[in-house]
Amino acid sequence: MQVRYDRITTTIEREWLAEIIAGTKKIEYRQIKPYWTRRFAKVSVPFELRLLNGMNPPVPEVTVMIHRITKDRSAGEYRLHIKKVLNYKHWDKRQQKPKR
Repeated sequence: MQVRYDRITTTIEREWLAEIIAGTKKIEYRQIKPYWTRRFAKVSVPFELRLLNGMNPPVPEVTVMIHRITKDRSAGEYRLHIKKVLNYKHWDKRQQKPKR
């Protein structure tokens, strides 16, 4: 039986998407705002975070497993700790750019 995790989908800038796929970025940041507080309250950790770069297909994307959320109140941000990259689409990992 396969475990089903909660999932949040949001956008990300290309630079950060590339670093996550390459495995060099292990934490994703979001501002502590009511919007994110509500969204994180609706999911259980661990959960899947689907990150999209752009709106026009084919959109580069990556899905990661978030295993911990911490708050840095002095910086005003949530820190989403990435356990692993689950998959990515429309991305050339070797050239670190979108596939067309």
